[in-house]
Amino acid sequence: MTTTAEAFGLFGREPAFRALADAVDVGGYAVVSGDPGLGKTSLLRAAGQFADRTGRRLLSITPTDFDRGLPFAGLAELLAQCPPGASEELPGPQRRALAVALQQDDPDGAEVDPLAVPLALRTLLTSLCRQGRVALVLDDIQWLDHATAGCLSFALRRITVTPERLTVLIGTRPEGLLSDVVRTLPGEASEVRLTPLAEPAISQMLRRHFGEAWTHAVSNALARASGGNPLLALMIGHAMQSDLSRWSWSAHEGHDPVFPVPPSLVEILGEKVSLLPDDAKEVLLLVSAAGRLSLGQLERLVDRPQLAAALDAAADWDVAHVDAGSRVSFTHPMLASAIYDSATPAQRRSAHRLLAESLEDTVERARHRARTLISPDHEIARELQLAAEVSERRGAQQLAGDLFEAAARATPQQAPPAARFALWLRAVDTYVVAGATDAARSALENAATLAEDEERQAEVILRQVELMDGMPGARALTERGLALAPEGSEVHNALTSLLAALHRFAGDGEEALRSVCAAVDEARNGASPAALFRSLNTQMSVERHWGSGDAERTHKEIEELLASSRHAISESLVAWTHALYAPWHDPTADDRARSAIRQAVEGGRYGDLTQLYVALVIHLVRASRIADARAALDEADQVGAWAPSSFQEQIARANVSAYSGDLDLARQVAQDAATRARAVHSTYWLSAFLAKIGFVENSASEWQAGLVALREIADIFDNTQMVDLEQDLWAVDYADAALQVGALEDVERAVDLLRRQGASGRPEASVAADRCQALLTAARGGVDDALHQLARIVALDGIESPFEAARSRLALGQVYRRAGYKGMATETLAAAAEQFEQIGTPRWSERARADAGRVGLRPSAVGLTATEQRVAELVAKGRSNQEVAAELFISVKTVEANLTRIYRKLAVRSRTALAAHLRSNPGSE
Repeated sequence: MTTTAEAFGLFGREPAFRALADAVDVGGYAVVSGDPGLGKTSLLRAAGQFADRTGRRLLSITPTDFDRGLPFAGLAELLAQCPPGASEELPGPQRRALAVALQQDDPDGAEVDPLAVPLALRTLLTSLCRQGRVALVLDDIQWLDHATAGCLSFALRRITVTPERLTVLIGTRPEGLLSDVVRTLPGEASEVRLTPLAEPAISQMLRRHFGEAWTHAVSNALARASGGNPLLALMIGHAMQSDLSRWSWSAHEGHDPVFPVPPSLVEILGEKVSLLPDDAKEVLLLVSAAGRLSLGQLERLVDRPQLAAALDAAADWDVAHVDAGSRVSFTHPMLASAIYDSATPAQRRSAHRLLAESLEDTVERARHRARTLISPDHEIARELQLAAEVSERRGAQQLAGDLFEAAARATPQQAPPAARFALWLRAVDTYVVAGATDAARSALENAATLAEDEERQAEVILRQVELMDGMPGARALTERGLALAPEGSEVHNALTSLLAALHRFAGDGEEALRSVCAAVDEARNGASPAALFRSLNTQMSVERHWGSGDAERTHKEIEELLASSRHAISESLVAWTHALYAPWHDPTADDRARSAIRQAVEGGRYGDLTQLYVALVIHLVRASRIADARAALDEADQVGAWAPSSFQEQIARANVSAYSGDLDLARQVAQDAATRARAVHSTYWLSAFLAKIGFVENSASEWQAGLVALREIADIFDNTQMVDLEQDLWAVDYADAALQVGALEDVERAVDLLRRQGASGRPEASVAADRCQALLTAARGGVDDALHQLARIVALDGIESPFEAARSRLALGQVYRRAGYKGMATETLAAAAEQFEQIGTPRWSERARADAGRVGLRPSAVGLTATEQRVAELVAKGRSNQEVAAELFISVKTVEANLTRIYRKLAVRSRTALAAHLRSNPGSE
């Protein structure tokens, strides 16, 4: 469908309109930015009309400055445009969360999971996109309420539809370009920056609006006076329209007219609303103060005659109108601000007081009550606190934090400091849940001024550490908090556990173990079972990472705790622990994690999903179930499991991508995460991602690049004395890369690291050490010894995971080739390639096949396998079955089975006949 900007009444905006129309045509994202009055709203409205005419489902949100304090105001506007019954298709927890958020259902005291509403929005948008193409228009994003902005950021970042199905058009002032909604768009957005219109475009617009009586001279003069701002030009034009001849005379003499009002947009808007009757301004002040009011709500606030007269005047002056949803809407969002700004403080307080006494919703009443506040008031503070708790239960966490903060500010100075301190802390904690860290830090500064005793000071320090971006200084600050916190108190235990975690992530195993043992002892003496479980969990992590303490005993204590108090401990936390630490062959880890995921989804506890899915994915990769791991990762993406910017998501994604062969993605994810881990000084996470980088580079046969990363992690392990990293056998990759470049001292170092890991309770690491040692032996000339050792490893069953077993077979094939056993090398490498293929690791299958291709053995003309060929050759030379078995590192029974197949294939019945056949058919050798 071909159209132009002028067809929609836009002048001088053809390139901008074309950019938006192109986004509508093919799907994608476009952001329109510009100063007030430059025409963002008109451009987006035209693009929306174009989308509607071309068959897209149009969904739009047009917030005003006063919507920012209304929880889910934008979401309510968007959902009102969805088909009837659309939300009925949502999963139960999401449907209920949406109903609670939109005040259609009572929270019943249960807090809505913060992820439930964003997930519901994503599910709805996904469903609509699958039914047809959707255009989502978001105007004035800088005024969007926090709750809706958070939902949209999450939903758009995680939506899984083909690009052409969804178009998102966003309008914002320049400062809004930094908003989360814009920053988290999943694809690259076309950016359209509006600049002032040229004089001809302004002139054309004015003549279209006001008729041919406007001469080019007057129109151009007004264009200059307005600075190319179309809204300002129209406002001046409206003021001049009553008697155009007054303003034309001076233009004829070569001068610009003297315009009726100052050419400033704010002043023009103020002049425009000042011309309204007082009764109309009084009604419209209520609308602007509320953000949104329906006719029904206004009828309860204003006499009908006054309301009717006010709405008529608003329509006559083109200030406001009643929209299709029976709500009073301003013709331009800035007019709402102009109405509010033109009122006196007393008039504003009066409007808010009337709204507080008349509106039904607890949160809205409290918001307006706060605007009437002149001095602190205990009753208003209490009302604000109750409203904050309601907002928490609805899932509007940012607004809840704002309301807790307002309650703290409204509390009189005479109130007990402990009560005011508690309110500020609730604001901090609520902001943290909402992801509003800057607001949390600001609120914490206010709380700190009320921390008169040492325990409260320790509470402040606990949160200061939790809000820190990186490790430097965190441990010292935590220790300072511990010195203040009374021993045995809840905050002392929390700080002790936090210090242990900080030591662990920084790579200080000795201090981590000391702190966590103290936390466990303290938790045993009165803390909740859940707190003890978490402390024991951390203790087991430290013991496994450093091979210190007694991890098995700690694990046994955890099991005993679960048996005695299971009802008090989150099943999600239990399942996460089990899957993360289970050996690769544990058949229960998968089932328990999936069961906990189902329970979390059914119960609407979406915040539990990140840790459950990362544990599930890591376990499946560890068990060489790569296809299952990819399916779990896809499922996690679909349900929106990942917390924003989480290392957990990155480690899961890097693992799955690396093993399944998407090396470019795996490399990028791991490198980005490693860079971030360096920035926050997390030795633990840096080690984890260096290990992934090493594996990726080895998979790509980029040995030197892999060796750089793996040497760095080896240095970390030597410096920290860590021995294990969530069962990852990264030192195998270290040895592999070193062997490929001839760095044999590095291979020795890798073997030592694997021995240390094996001694910590990882038998598969000991087997891997033997394999790497055998390869090192072969590299130094001890091929026969290496073959004996590798044949023994390949014959093992159940110790190595399928992937590591395939690597052992690959190593055996490589040494067979070095020894000159072409037949055995070809067969072994082909078997390794097939194993890798079955596991779902194509890059490793390619590597094994490439090695097999370098053997140079001609295929047998009579259909013998490589092993059968080699057995036949040795038997034909007079070797006994025992001698053949010893030479080929196989059992006598295997030799006998091969001979049976050889006789059948060659139609011979004896060893003598076999020798004769091979002499007369040299092509089969």
